[in-house]
Amino acid sequence: MKKFITTLFFAGVLLAGFVGNVAAEAKVDKSSVSQMKSQKINLNTATAEQLVTLPGIGKKKADAIITYRNKSGKFTSVNDLTNVKGIGKKMVAKLADHVQVK
Repeated sequence: MKKFITTLFFAGVLLAGFVGNVAAEAKVDKSSVSQMKSQKINLNTATAEQLVTLPGIGKKKADAIITYRNKSGKFTSVNDLTNVKGIGKKMVAKLADHVQVK
């Protein structure tokens, strides 16, 4: 019985170490995401993965932005986003501090 309890104890210690490592890795990922959010995203070069990090932009809107860009050419201003289906003036106002065109 003592061996069983000792084995459980050491298994718990190993598991706690593993969970600690996973938590440390999660902190790194959150930090890189927040750093990415602090930089403005270029509407003319952004990938769908970058666009979905913007407030209010999901996969469908990100795809719509890229489709519009591919069909109509580069965005000349952030306000051009209103030409994308599903994006209005209120959404553009929310995105203005997070995006740019170059």
